[in-house]
Amino acid sequence: MQKEQIIQEIQKLQEKLKGLWAQLPRSDWHAAFEALLRIEIFPYGDLVQIHAEEEIGIMPPRMDFVILTEKKDIRFEKEIFRFFRRINVLEYKNPDDDLNERVIRKAVGYANLYISEAKHKGERPSDQVTISIFRSEQNGKLFKKMEEEGTLKKDAVPGIYHVIGLTDLPFQIVITSELKGEEYAAYRALKKKADNGDLRRVLDAMRQEKNSKLLEYYWRAFRLMLEKNAEFMDVLKEADGVSAEDMLMDLLKERVNQKVEDAVKEVEARAEEAIAQERKKTEEAIAQERKKTEEALKEAKAWKEEAMAAKKQAEENAVKYMQMMEVMDRSPQ
Repeated sequence: MQKEQIIQEIQKLQEKLKGLWAQLPRSDWHAAFEALLRIEIFPYGDLVQIHAEEEIGIMPPRMDFVILTEKKDIRFEKEIFRFFRRINVLEYKNPDDDLNERVIRKAVGYANLYISEAKHKGERPSDQVTISIFRSEQNGKLFKKMEEEGTLKKDAVPGIYHVIGLTDLPFQIVITSELKGEEYAAYRALKKKADNGDLRRVLDAMRQEKNSKLLEYYWRAFRLMLEKNAEFMDVLKEADGVSAEDMLMDLLKERVNQKVEDAVKEVEARAEEAIAQERKKTEEAIAQERKKTEEALKEAKAWKEEAMAAKKQAEENAVKYMQMMEVMDRSPQ
């Protein structure tokens, strides 16, 4: 088997492996956390992108997220994203996942492998890569050990820890339960036994949101929060006199109405596009028929001119013939 054939077979196997990886289900925790990330980057439009389950290499391990920014000078509002650069490797560990030394070293390995797998030199410069790990609770024993060794340092912002000495890449660990301020309520609420106040803040933010895309992200995250904190529904009923069923129905109604509105706009846009296309086709067809008619008239005119010329020539020939016959009749026999 020739080298080219071997390469083609390897590429086919890679595609099959990617397909199998894609079929592996992601945890609900990751889907909810991704929704929060997408809420954060939404204001930046196309300048910031999230790639979930990013594959690395031929037999791909998968990073949870890679957040890419189009500009170096983009400044995020929240402190937990302030140290981001152009390429940001982010691992999310849900409350059921361990946060241990293997996880930390694996994150470093992912980032370095991602840099080394770049197709072109300079495509993924190491000075533009950062590493982040997010988890709701810290591993107290591990953190104490790392702090004693000097490989972990607390940031001035509660909940942010910097990993030192394991890599030359900027590396932070964010413990979401330690974050302070209402702006972090959704991150704190993404766990079991979440604070009811944080859940309420997320609910209020979702109720006030008008953008359909952001509302979808909020719902995706809040749905898991409710699933992991079912008692919040009882608290809500006591405080507001609203049953869980009524609240969910209201939220679903808003989502359905927004979906319907978006669907109507999409149908209208498609209809306008279809009408425009049909109008264009009709105009093109009319133009073609007009062109054919003009060509036929032009051809008929040419035929008419040829016929008139032939008739004139025939009449002239007939006159000449009659004149010649008269001359012959007058001639002496």
